[in-house]
Amino acid sequence: MPMARFVSFVLTTLLFASISLTAATADSSLALSTSKWIWNSATAIPNALLALRKDFTPPLGKALIGAEIVITGDDIYELYVNGDYVGSSTPVTRPRFAQRFCVDLLPSFNVFAVNASTTGSGADSGGLLATILLTYTDGSTDTLVTDSSWRAKSGLPLGWETLAFDDTAWPVATVVGSYGVAPWDNVLVNIPADPPVLSFERAVWIWTDVVPASGILPAGSRAFRRSFPLGLNQTPSTATILISADNEYTLYANGVTIGSGSNFKIAQRYTVNFKSAPTELVFAVIVTNTAASTAGLLVSMEVNMVPTGRTNCTAGGLLLTDAGWKSTKGSIPIRFEQPGFDDSAWPAVVQQVSYPAAPWAH
Repeated sequence: MPMARFVSFVLTTLLFASISLTAATADSSLALSTSKWIWNSATAIPNALLALRKDFTPPLGKALIGAEIVITGDDIYELYVNGDYVGSSTPVTRPRFAQRFCVDLLPSFNVFAVNASTTGSGADSGGLLATILLTYTDGSTDTLVTDSSWRAKSGLPLGWETLAFDDTAWPVATVVGSYGVAPWDNVLVNIPADPPVLSFERAVWIWTDVVPASGILPAGSRAFRRSFPLGLNQTPSTATILISADNEYTLYANGVTIGSGSNFKIAQRYTVNFKSAPTELVFAVIVTNTAASTAGLLVSMEVNMVPTGRTNCTAGGLLLTDAGWKSTKGSIPIRFEQPGFDDSAWPAVVQQVSYPAAPWAH
């Protein structure tokens, strides 16, 4: 189907509560264009753990209050600040999609630490890209970027992420590429923003069955679930969701019905404002293939969070349909859409084709 038809979105808003989201800063210091892709060497070892650290002490007379962090990796990472776990990449990881975190800082010395690994090998794999916008008590800012001033070491020594750890003997990080340069030249990173800028780019049509050569899947309903990891002290505020399904769907967020659709040629766009501070964030969908034919689910969403005690910083991440979703071929269980439902026995979905490929590209 032509792109123009697919982007004729239906706009629907479901209010759990009236919560306004503070606009994300437009400060160009949060751009990733001057950051470097770094690793411990130019040749990555698959599945090897790598510790990276950046220490920072403010100038004399300055006191830090907080930081906004934009980060992505090729392809797995966990972020720590002053020894506290902040958040991690959202599998299935795509380096193109950065996550955004807001953290409080100590007035003086602070440590940013990342546990990273890659499933690839060689010179075309392994990289961390980040920009950190530091804010002082007087309202002024500084910017840190990933570059050769970071330190990197294979393995995870005891206490490697803490303030007290001495990394002075660690070698400096290796710059393996600049932003927009091969092998990451197609990774023009999308950053969560307010208002969200959503598309189906790199989203995958998913289903629960392997597609036969005929392309025909059996009629029936399937249930899908996807959990979104919550960062440290991050309160979910809004979720903006772009969705289409072949043929019919009903969408849920934390057990509440959000909306439905029955025409895969027109995507629906929903904005969900969360009332409380859930400890788990679950998105679920029932999709019905009304007759033996093609079938699939396509979703792109941005989840924004407000850090506890902060009012001028937006945290969030992007989530797409991919192999990180789960589904079941059997009868749809009662309360499958609710947080707390145990989907550990559900298999991962089958990835069909990336948008906008056939059979939906006509």
